Amino acid sequence: MPALAGAASPDNDLRKLRDALTASESRQETFASQLENLDGEIKALKRKLVTAGQKLTLLDQNLVDVEERLDHIQQVEEETLDDLSKRNADLAVTLSALINLSRQPEGTLMGNPSGLVDSLRASSLLQSILPKLKKEADQLSVQLDTLASLRKQYAAEKAEFSALREERIAEQDKLDQLFAEKSNAQAKIADARQTEQERLQKLTADVRDTEALMLRLEEDRARQRAAEQARLQREIAEKEKQALAAREAAEAEKSKEIAVAPSSISPKLASLGPAPRFMDAKGLLPFPVGGKIVTKFDESDQAGHKKGIVIETRPEAAVISPFDGQVAFAGPFRHYGLLLIIDHGDGYHTLLAGMGSIDGTVGQLLLAGEPVGQMKKSSKEKPKLYMELRNNGAPIDPVPWLMAANRKVSG
Repeated sequence: MPALAGAASPDNDLRKLRDALTASESRQETFASQLENLDGEIKALKRKLVTAGQKLTLLDQNLVDVEERLDHIQQVEEETLDDLSKRNADLAVTLSALINLSRQPEGTLMGNPSGLVDSLRASSLLQSILPKLKKEADQLSVQLDTLASLRKQYAAEKAEFSALREERIAEQDKLDQLFAEKSNAQAKIADARQTEQERLQKLTADVRDTEALMLRLEEDRARQRAAEQARLQREIAEKEKQALAAREAAEAEKSKEIAVAPSSISPKLASLGPAPRFMDAKGLLPFPVGGKIVTKFDESDQAGHKKGIVIETRPEAAVISPFDGQVAFAGPFRHYGLLLIIDHGDGYHTLLAGMGSIDGTVGQLLLAGEPVGQMKKSSKEKPKLYMELRNNGAPIDPVPWLMAANRKVSG
């Protein structure tokens, strides 16, 4: 009997192992289901973020346009007031002369030929001045009407500006709420992203310019792709080995349930449709921020020769991704301040700098129009966003890639 008890021990161990494996598989299935639900939740939030980001960018552009119109109205009003002041001075001199002439006593002309001649000259002068005075008066009336119209237009534009600003505040509140929801949804993968962010910062700590940075990032991405490809191949080989062993050990009916096809290893990748290609989006990209171009590509300014463009915008304006992509770099870099690099695939990258904050982490997938940051708060000068577009590391002019309706250039 003791021998029988001892013989039964391996079966008990095997049963416990099977139970543990079953429980582990159940937990993995639950975790996979939770991740799938989380993935769906994040996708839905990202679609809402894109809508909110596009609306905020449009509002920022409208506010920039209204501010420009207000500045123009104020300038015209000042010029009109200066002109009116000059006209008033000229009219005052003319009227003063006429008043002096009208005050001469009629008797002074009798027996005084010179006085009569002067009077005739004054009368002739008055006849020539009156039409000019009427013309001046008419022009003065028109300018006064223009001034009244300008002030009325200014009040209307100011009211529109206030309404747009209130609408933008409300939209920003919605966006902040969406960011909070997205942050909560991504909390489970935050640690992994933080580790990746720290790894990337160490990797790029000694890089001194964006060309070297782009090269370093591309080399790193190539290593990661190679490592991931090798990992997937090992996983596929292991799964095929397990499937083959299961088919050989089990009945034909049961083997169909156990067998794992290679295509089932990455269901998320399999479910993705064909992604749009950046090279097909020329002339279709939205502005990354509402505003106007103040420094063009290949143009020099106080900071030096530009390999991108500079867009002047509003304080705290929303910054969006111009196209689908993945965050390759996010954080402070040299004189750029906060720098965001988005990898769009096929060798194309967008570089954005000058923001007050970045809402993105390395490895994060982005949709076109998704908010990625916010400009700085109020300052003496209007905030400026620097945008570079690169193809295989070489800078190219971003303007032809932007939507024609958005290509607003100052001057």
